[in-house]
Amino acid sequence: MKSDKKEKTFVTKTRKQFNRLDELPLYDRSLVNYDNYNKRIGHAGVKYSMAVQATRGCPYRCFYCDVYKTTLHHFRRSVDSVFDEVKILADMGIKRVEFIDDIFNVKKKDFVDFFNKVIKENLNLSFFFPTALKGDLLDKETIDTMMAGGAVGVNVSLESASPRMQKVMRKNLNIPKFRDNLEYICKNYPEAVTTLNTMHGFPTETEEEAMMTLDFILSMKWVHFPYTHVVRIFPGTDLEKFALNHGVPRKAINESIDKSYHMVTPTLPFKKEFTEKYKLKFLKDYVLNKERLLKIIPVQMKHFTEDELDQRYKSYFPSKVKGLRDVIKLAGIKENELKVDCLKEDHIEIKDMSKKISKTFGSSKIIKKSDAFKVLLINISTHFSSDRDVSEYDVLEPPLGLLALLSYLNRELKENVRGKIIKSSVDFDSYSELNEIIKDFKPDLIGVSAMTFHKDFFHESIKEIRKAGYDKMIVTGGPHPTTSYEEVLKDKNIDICVLGEGEATLKEIVQKLSLKNDNKYLVYEDLTKISGIAFSQEKFKPSINLKQAASS
Repeated sequence: MKSDKKEKTFVTKTRKQFNRLDELPLYDRSLVNYDNYNKRIGHAGVKYSMAVQATRGCPYRCFYCDVYKTTLHHFRRSVDSVFDEVKILADMGIKRVEFIDDIFNVKKKDFVDFFNKVIKENLNLSFFFPTALKGDLLDKETIDTMMAGGAVGVNVSLESASPRMQKVMRKNLNIPKFRDNLEYICKNYPEAVTTLNTMHGFPTETEEEAMMTLDFILSMKWVHFPYTHVVRIFPGTDLEKFALNHGVPRKAINESIDKSYHMVTPTLPFKKEFTEKYKLKFLKDYVLNKERLLKIIPVQMKHFTEDELDQRYKSYFPSKVKGLRDVIKLAGIKENELKVDCLKEDHIEIKDMSKKISKTFGSSKIIKKSDAFKVLLINISTHFSSDRDVSEYDVLEPPLGLLALLSYLNRELKENVRGKIIKSSVDFDSYSELNEIIKDFKPDLIGVSAMTFHKDFFHESIKEIRKAGYDKMIVTGGPHPTTSYEEVLKDKNIDICVLGEGEATLKEIVQKLSLKNDNKYLVYEDLTKISGIAFSQEKFKPSINLKQAASS
């Protein structure tokens, strides 16, 4: 346990991560209404998909990422466990599966074994990897196997083609091998939809190094969706320290955090004009290359609906282009030059999804006690429709982290806990709607999760909850509260930050609170005994008796 006197926060003992992920319950998909999500486009850029997580954490230490700080160790589920979940989804009629792991292909044997099982069972699924495979860990065998197993969306991340920047950011990609693997996919599997992620504007990056990355993109002629994201510097990352040490002002970092990735930011090491010319060349010479588009768009139309492609393409031209048809016009392509139609939605739609999920997953069938402890879990990740930046790549996924939490609570506490999961813009699209849900549900505890990108929205939402009269404990978790708990706890509306994995910690909080007569608040002595949390010592002070005991 440690106390930070300056910030007056108390951080309890680090909670040990779950290292046997097979022992955790599968996401109970009945805990959210998938009808509210499936018709919307998710992280993989598609609708009617199911997200699966085979791992937790990441074994790498890239300095721009906070994953290894929020989840210290990298653990994997067994191949059989992952396959069994995927088969359950396939048996329900799901046709698209996305793996949301930070890196799914870290262990070659597991990667190959999984796809061999899929091939053997002839599951006939389309697989997507929106959070990227590690491109230099692939080889011909793994590529051939995953393609035979149904891989459609293959996402790889380069970030920078500069060897120096690779070392600086601790990514340390084998760039020649990365290139060979990507070229192999593009050449031998033209029906696969490839995505290449790069980043622009790292502190100390030179114009020459930036051009190395652009030249790499331009040389990869048949990549479907290349991206060049302007670097965001998030709190708690080693990139933040690096930036500050190399003269990037704190004010510039703060101003940039919640800006869209296509926007020029004050943290860039280049002149604004250079970045604007860079992006223009990228769009003109690559994205709008007529020869390239004539080859790849027919492939994309076989795999994606028109509105899915609209979402992808408008993200390149947020202010001018509304979708695929506008891109075709800009590139000088006539629609009759494209000989195929976009995928029809009825080819991917799952009939009676809610019924199938309810039948397959079980906690909704648990009969709860009338006095069961009520937990409301809120995901703050998508702005209300009235406030949303229409230029943003608007994706919506069920809040899987909260699904994991409530699935665990239901298994461990059974009829003694009653949980509800809601997500901004989906289950509530205004503060009045949010507070109406709270009023109706009457939770004994509210848990709120958020990423740093949405931190202002996160704090404003909690403020509105308190203004409406909620007077019980509010617990926060997720990447932002974990990496920036001192900042988060300056908000007096917040009681606890859960650090890292939340299942066991939340269970302990619920158990301790349920023993209180009014279910309202824990005291200092309770909190110090719960591993994996931080709280304000100004808000929670030791009792007089404890102080007296300490002095004597």
